Amino acid sequence: MKMPLINYLSKIVFLSLVLVSYSCVKDVDLDQYNEIVLSPEAAIDLIYFDLTADEFTGENGSGVTASDETRLDFLDDDYIQNSLVRADFNFRFTNTFQSPLTATIRLVSPSNSVQHTIEVPIPSGSLGEPATIDYTEIIDENQINRVRRSIKMSVEIIRHDPTAIEGSLQLASKGFYYFEFQS
Repeated sequence: MKMPLINYLSKIVFLSLVLVSYSCVKDVDLDQYNEIVLSPEAAIDLIYFDLTADEFTGENGSGVTASDETRLDFLDDDYIQNSLVRADFNFRFTNTFQSPLTATIRLVSPSNSVQHTIEVPIPSGSLGEPATIDYTEIIDENQINRVRRSIKMSVEIIRHDPTAIEGSLQLASKGFYYFEFQS
């Protein structure tokens, strides 16, 4: 007597599933879940501006100043702070003022204590030939606590020649954050 085709196929499928299931879990070490480490990266826009001469105020002895500040809200989380292992901050300045400038970038704690300072000298430029500076500050594992303790980033710009009123300063900045999340 011939076996119906459906019975025959059912038996083959069942045997195949048993063999596949056995071969897939035979050598799996389920204790390895403790060794899983995820290492994502995040790129976050920080401060962007286009300053003109009328946005500079008050003299500080070295020239006139302008400033901006942003909150780093994503760092206001213990899990994120503890998993942060490195941070790279990139600042791109384009200066058309006929005056050198100095950018002072500060990472500031919730209690307004400066955790880390970055100084970037910016050469003078012109409307026809802007000066462009692309600067990256790398904060490695030895200094990462400075970033972990920060909740704000401030930028102060000093234009050293207050009479240089034609032009502008553009800033585009980005933070690259590297994490290690362990199970």
